[in-house]
Amino acid sequence: MRLLLICGALAAGEYLASFVPQAAGAWPVAAIVATLFGLFGYGWGTRWICYAAVTLFGIALFLFASQDQEQTYRMSPWMRGKEWRTAHRQEKREGLANEMKDDLSRRVGIGLEEDWESASLARAILLGEKRSLSYRTKKLFVESGTMHVFAISGLHVMAIAEVLALCLAFLLVPIRFAGLASAPLLWGYVAMIGFAPSAVRAAMMATIMGAAPAFWRRASGLRAWELTFLIVHVANPLMITNIGNALSFAVMLAIVIAGDYGKSMARWQQTLFVTVAAWATGVPIAAHIFGRVTPGGIVGNLILIATAKVTVVSGALGVLTSYASETLAAHVNNLSALGIKLMVLVAEGVSRLPGANFETGPWSLLTCIEWYAALALTAFLLKMISGRRTI
Repeated sequence: MRLLLICGALAAGEYLASFVPQAAGAWPVAAIVATLFGLFGYGWGTRWICYAAVTLFGIALFLFASQDQEQTYRMSPWMRGKEWRTAHRQEKREGLANEMKDDLSRRVGIGLEEDWESASLARAILLGEKRSLSYRTKKLFVESGTMHVFAISGLHVMAIAEVLALCLAFLLVPIRFAGLASAPLLWGYVAMIGFAPSAVRAAMMATIMGAAPAFWRRASGLRAWELTFLIVHVANPLMITNIGNALSFAVMLAIVIAGDYGKSMARWQQTLFVTVAAWATGVPIAAHIFGRVTPGGIVGNLILIATAKVTVVSGALGVLTSYASETLAAHVNNLSALGIKLMVLVAEGVSRLPGANFETGPWSLLTCIEWYAALALTAFLLKMISGRRTI
């Protein structure tokens, strides 16, 4: 809980500083005040002053990152050191990455040459290639509140991590070290799709959780989320203003907390509870930016999340199989295509439901705060009711 509050304090500081980026030159002042607050709070054992120090530290970090030279340096936060590579080496590496992605794109489409739509959707889900999707397809998934299945996120990265761990198990790598051993391959996948914020967050969480058994630690989703949040937002404070980053972290936190809270529930109840929690957490962010609320996403995600995972796993296995036999890979890819067709049918059905989506106009910051306050109160009341039943 303490680490989670530190994450919140850091985020609050960075978000507050995002309103005054023109004050970037004052970052040393904020850093000095943060240090003084921290020393005072530690010396007196006053916890709230320590959290205030973390908030001020967040302000200092964001202002420092807002300087012109730092902004240029952080435009590609996961490609540090780029500026001192030679142009020849950079072009060579980018060319190699593009060649690898083109080859994987071809392998994803093996056996789907006559089904252009399924091939395009498979490439979008596995490789993040959304440009080839038709306007109708994009509109369909947006209106059903399920467009996120095409954002390379925790669902995709965790599925890829499971496939890699399975392959390593066949190579007789001990289960305890499988997560650690698959990390370089997982990050290679994330690098190839362009270090999308949601993919970076998911890969970092997967790496932390996968490495835990190797160090005789129990994997904890909440601790992995906390460490990932701090690493990302200290490395690049400007990410606090990235909507994809905010939505990814918020929804993942809801999934982790709801999943832990729902352990005592029946399987179907837990699935429903986690889905509703994730949807409710993402509503204010999506409404603030897009001015649209999609209640139909609750129904759609109950089916689509499981289907999308099967699609990702079968697609990844199809790619791996293609290196041994493209004929066999075609059959595996067609299994992935069946999952894709089901996803399209579900999205069509949900989008036609009355009240599945409606425009509200962009939400104000105050409305978002009120929504989250109501959500926190609901969670508190549920915890109180659960505690009384236990007694």
